[in-house]
Amino acid sequence: MGEFLLIWATIAYAGAAILITYNHLRGHSKPSIPGWWLVASGWFAQFFVLAQDFLSQHSLSVNFSDSLKLSAMTMGLLYLISWRLQRQTTRSVGLILLPLMVFSLGAALSLPSEEAKFQTLTDPILITHLVLSLLAYGLLSIAAILSLMDTFQEHALRTKRLGKLFNMLPPLEALEETLFLMVRMGFALLTLSILTGTLYSNSQNGLFFAFTHKVIFTWATWLLFGTLLLGHHLWGWRGRKASRFILSGYLFLALAFLGVKFVGEMLR
Repeated sequence: MGEFLLIWATIAYAGAAILITYNHLRGHSKPSIPGWWLVASGWFAQFFVLAQDFLSQHSLSVNFSDSLKLSAMTMGLLYLISWRLQRQTTRSVGLILLPLMVFSLGAALSLPSEEAKFQTLTDPILITHLVLSLLAYGLLSIAAILSLMDTFQEHALRTKRLGKLFNMLPPLEALEETLFLMVRMGFALLTLSILTGTLYSNSQNGLFFAFTHKVIFTWATWLLFGTLLLGHHLWGWRGRKASRFILSGYLFLALAFLGVKFVGEMLR
């Protein structure tokens, strides 16, 4: 039952991605309501599987495959909420975000099955840390996508090659405003995630800081996004300079969240 629901979630996300892409290519300017419902049905299917596993185990699996499922689910939730708040921008983000969700969930279902590594969720600090980490990852994923769109629009304006895709994207000023909103929110949640992580580490191991690959990559992410926000506030950094910081920071975040687990489980 659980695998069937996850397959349905993958199909629903893929269907929404195809529908949104088709509407863009056809020049339809209105956001796709059926696409939103497809994503919603896939998300609730994932949520049902997660809730069922949690109620039966009172814990959460944290291996690479299940982390991919959680990342897809988090991005799906943020997409559903953002669509209700800023439909046009979210519609454009969906061109990349939805295929990324399909890839994440499809990879989780097709990768060799690893023995589940369950983390008991009884400590409120740990629960808070996990929720904050997932939300930060989701928001900064959207920021990375927006930075790619921002770079594309700037290049199109500079070369004066304005195609159909350019006309379908939000205005550059509105896009950058949303981009830095996502960065600020993601950075704030990442900061809180680091703080709760250090508190949990100290309560379990008596250490506030451990020199692991995950911790080092997380701090590198925090420094890059923090530097970007400081530079944007003081010197007005934007455009290609901002995109370089965002994409570099997101690379370190992906390494911290998924890369370390992939190497430890798949390449050992």
